[in-house]
Amino acid sequence: MAEQTQRRRRSDADRSVQAILEAALEALASDPEASMAEIARRAGVVRATIYAHFPTRDSLLDAVMEYAVAQVARATEAAEPARGEPAEALERVLRSTWKQLSRFHALLAINTARLSADELHRRHLPVMTLFVPLIERGQKEGVFRRDVPVSWHLAVIRALVHTASAELQSGRISEADVERTVLDTVLAAIG
Repeated sequence: MAEQTQRRRRSDADRSVQAILEAALEALASDPEASMAEIARRAGVVRATIYAHFPTRDSLLDAVMEYAVAQVARATEAAEPARGEPAEALERVLRSTWKQLSRFHALLAINTARLSADELHRRHLPVMTLFVPLIERGQKEGVFRRDVPVSWHLAVIRALVHTASAELQSGRISEADVERTVLDTVLAAIG
């Protein structure tokens, strides 16, 4: 009986964490300064529940970033980077990734402001490593530049996506134009 109670508590805690992460994403998308109280309200929990799982705002932001990166990694994998001609595959993967990222533009801006470049790079590895075989294949086939290392191509892609996100957030590029601009720029830069 104690084991069942323990499993039920763990299940309840997992549901609370999931609700908190989703609520934080939603709240931060509309207000990067959203309070823990607002996030708790959206999650349907009390503030103490958030603090039980995430003792500081930074720990919550870290968890939200990890959650977002995992979702982008799943979208990247689902786009099948190993399928098709390298440039077409890269475009398909970027399009899929960009669609998933659309939920995270505000979070990206928050994390760019609070984390070092090295830390941002480290936290993007679960997604960026999925691009490595595709870039290597494109280089081998002569579709992507071979005069620079794969790590450079990855840095360029990440930087262009971050720049596009910032430009979109600032209103300097429209939602209608941003995806095509990112795709064209990335393919021109690494082709």
